[in-house]
Amino acid sequence: MQTQTEARWTAAHWAMVAQTFIAGTSFSFARLASLEIDPLALAFIRLSGSAAIFAVLFFARGGFNGAPPAKTEWAKLLALAFVGISMGQFLFLLGLKFTTPASSAVLYAMTPLWVLMIATQISKSESLSKRKLVGVFVAMSGGAIVLWGGGKTAAYAENALLGNLITLGAAWCWAAYLSFGKKVLSRYDAIQGTALMMMLGAVMYFPIGAPSALSFEWSSVSPMAWLGAFWVTVLSSAVAYGLISYALSNLLPSQISVFMNAQPAIAASVSIVFFGEPFSLALVLGGAIAVAGIAMLQREK
Repeated sequence: MQTQTEARWTAAHWAMVAQTFIAGTSFSFARLASLEIDPLALAFIRLSGSAAIFAVLFFARGGFNGAPPAKTEWAKLLALAFVGISMGQFLFLLGLKFTTPASSAVLYAMTPLWVLMIATQISKSESLSKRKLVGVFVAMSGGAIVLWGGGKTAAYAENALLGNLITLGAAWCWAAYLSFGKKVLSRYDAIQGTALMMMLGAVMYFPIGAPSALSFEWSSVSPMAWLGAFWVTVLSSAVAYGLISYALSNLLPSQISVFMNAQPAIAASVSIVFFGEPFSLALVLGGAIAVAGIAMLQREK
């Protein structure tokens, strides 16, 4: 019979299995939506929907619980939300309009590399060891293969290289959010911090996305595209976040990263089997090399 600790450990692993599946499939569903819906309008839906969900959680738990941010904190909070949420999510959806879900997933899997670059070159909180340098070289070599590899994907993706470059920008935004978010959000708990970022990101994006959302012809959107919009708004934002938050309360970050490294494989498999993305040797080779390099960096940490 399992002890209470073993039961929580098992439940946390299953939570990460579900979270990894949702995150891995989100690339294909996001592409479904972005092909039919203007990315400006789609990002508006995702940000507004996610913000509404987290706002309910935020205020149901008492908001700031009597300790709102000081005036000097707001500039940092707004900058973090704009880069990591407003711009990051828009670039993610825009990139998928032009590239493939598998390529996007591999480029996002390289986020730990950009976090390391920020830590060593900007914040100076880490140093580059020989092992890390090897991991950086391996990961960037794999990423370059994915970034520039075209081939069979040209018939599937409108402009894979452009989409990959945009997605790389989105990954950089996410890396900046992760790098500076821990310090900026240190006084808030996980739900408070995330809810605050989602709400601020949605508010700042409103003037950009609202005009596109109002002028867009929504009656032309197919049910599958609506499913994609629902998936990235509700499942990959609110549900996936809840699952990973639960897992983090019972597992080590290093154990979490093992599951997250599987996202590119899931994204590629789902996109190829169910959504018609052609098999690409460059993608498989580049993805495997990139993930191997990231695994080297995570292992040293």
